Amino acid sequence: MHIPALVFSRMDSSRLPGKAMMRLGDAPVLAWVVQRLSASRELDGIVVCTSDRTLDDPLTVVADKMKCGLFRGAADDVLGRALACARYLNADAVVRISGDSPFMDARLVDSVVRCFRDTKPDIATNVHPRTYPAGMSVEVIATATLQRMDEAVTEPSDREHVTTYLYRNVDDFRIENVAAASSLRDVDLALDTKDDFALASWLAGEVAADADLNTIIDAARRYPARKSENVT
Repeated sequence: MHIPALVFSRMDSSRLPGKAMMRLGDAPVLAWVVQRLSASRELDGIVVCTSDRTLDDPLTVVADKMKCGLFRGAADDVLGRALACARYLNADAVVRISGDSPFMDARLVDSVVRCFRDTKPDIATNVHPRTYPAGMSVEVIATATLQRMDEAVTEPSDREHVTTYLYRNVDDFRIENVAAASSLRDVDLALDTKDDFALASWLAGEVAADADLNTIIDAARRYPARKSENVT
């Protein structure tokens, strides 16, 4: 099966505008995501999947510099964009990765992709139920399943968030979940706010660029601001 990763990114996040181009160390956040995914042994390519708006042009520069693929489509209809990209790539399935996940672990991605290859569900995921931290979300969705949802989903919010419809209608889809050995939800690695960026900046200087998930989580638990919050 041909299974590439699609990194969904945009410049106008409501809580932290421009976060994809904010710099961690000497590289923008989006470059961190692509670079860490490049260590995967299971992915058949990496594609930055953004909108066709002028606003998102800076993301295309990162894609070009990182020598990965680029696909541009509808801004708000992310489901439609995902399906169009999957068809363009002639993919059997795509791995949905958020562009605000700078510490994504390629080993975790590979484990979810292998689950998909072995079981051939509608979706293999690590968020149903979620046991991994936010910022480590991996969803491998069959192209045929994207097409089914494209035909069925009408609510704009479901088209923007891609898989919410699927998780609300679990009886209609075959879902395989990859769970952590024990819950890791005490750590949040997603990049949504200024405080998140402060943590990410600290982590970028604390761990190696190729650090694995356990190393990153251990470091995040040592984050000085986190300790201060616990004291207060």
